[in-house]
Amino acid sequence: MRVVYSAPNKAHHYGYARELNRAGMLHAFVSGFPRFGPGAQIPELGKKLHRADHLQCLYLAALRSKCPVTITRELTHLSKRWIDRVASRHVSGADLYLHYSGCGLDTARHMRKQGGVSVMEAVNSHVLSQQALLEEEYKMLGLPWVPFHQRETLRRVQECEEANYILVPSEFVKKSFLDRGFDESKILKAPYPLRNVDGAASGHMNREAQKDVFRILFVGSISIRKGLRYLIEAFRNLKHPRKELWIVGPAASPSGLEGISIPKGVSFHGVLKGEDLQRAYQSASIFCLPTLEEGLALVLGEALANGVPVLTTTNSGAEDLFMNGREGVIVPIRNSAALQEAMQKAIDDPEWFATIRRHALNRAEAFRDRRSQTPAIVEALHSVKGIN
Repeated sequence: MRVVYSAPNKAHHYGYARELNRAGMLHAFVSGFPRFGPGAQIPELGKKLHRADHLQCLYLAALRSKCPVTITRELTHLSKRWIDRVASRHVSGADLYLHYSGCGLDTARHMRKQGGVSVMEAVNSHVLSQQALLEEEYKMLGLPWVPFHQRETLRRVQECEEANYILVPSEFVKKSFLDRGFDESKILKAPYPLRNVDGAASGHMNREAQKDVFRILFVGSISIRKGLRYLIEAFRNLKHPRKELWIVGPAASPSGLEGISIPKGVSFHGVLKGEDLQRAYQSASIFCLPTLEEGLALVLGEALANGVPVLTTTNSGAEDLFMNGREGVIVPIRNSAALQEAMQKAIDDPEWFATIRRHALNRAEAFRDRRSQTPAIVEALHSVKGIN
């Protein structure tokens, strides 16, 4: 099997490219991630790595300059179109084209015409499901709704309808496609490669030293999609003499926190990376991600890899990382009461919470063991039919 893979950023995509290359399957990797960005180089890929980052760099510059959203949305759309065009130059000699949603409509059509297979990678739920959910949330908050980029949305819909297969990272994303009538045999699942899977033992000791503080950690963008306002309302009603909520991540506009007061004990720490971020994980009593929609939240894996119990929603991909009630708790979206109830139980029932924490530490060990197994992306693509 000879695979061409295209994606606009680094995220888990570099991990997929490396795993496909190690398996002897990678024909070419077309990346939109800026060549001068941190960790941009992949020496082991050699000439298999092809850059399509010019428009992506322009898009990032527009974001930093705080250009109007109409401009940044058009630039990110054009960047994906450019990745598609560059990928089309490298499919000769390949038999499978894997592409990030929005990045491969034309190349996928070309691949199928030459007798190959196309696989669209959906990192989130079906684009129309995402849009409906977020539009509903904006209206609930009384905020003006700006629909997704129309031409890109159309291309994404066309891509998933025409693709031979759709690659998803979690059961949550898979269900969004099944709910829209897609055949289950068309859907492949490959959870992302986990990152930052070391350090759980030291984190456990740090939390023991601060056991009089109940510290909740949130890591992610402060945005409507992440549902942070529901966590803040849950925290407001939480009963503990030394409760803290650490919020780590950049602020978007709108943030979803418009019109609510921030209770005492909530602190905003901005963007943390490297050792600073790991120390934040290791100092937490519990990690909470109240997201409204997420394909598979890598921060959940990071928290568990540091032995931190997780509280999150059904729309986070969590069921592919841990068992509800064992290493953490999974609750419905938009439910501050359920978030507060789970955290209060952790406070009021220390024996139960100690068991949850022990299971989280064991899960961390399982994540480290997983690195010796056949990568999920390799297994998923090997299940594709129609390739010799």
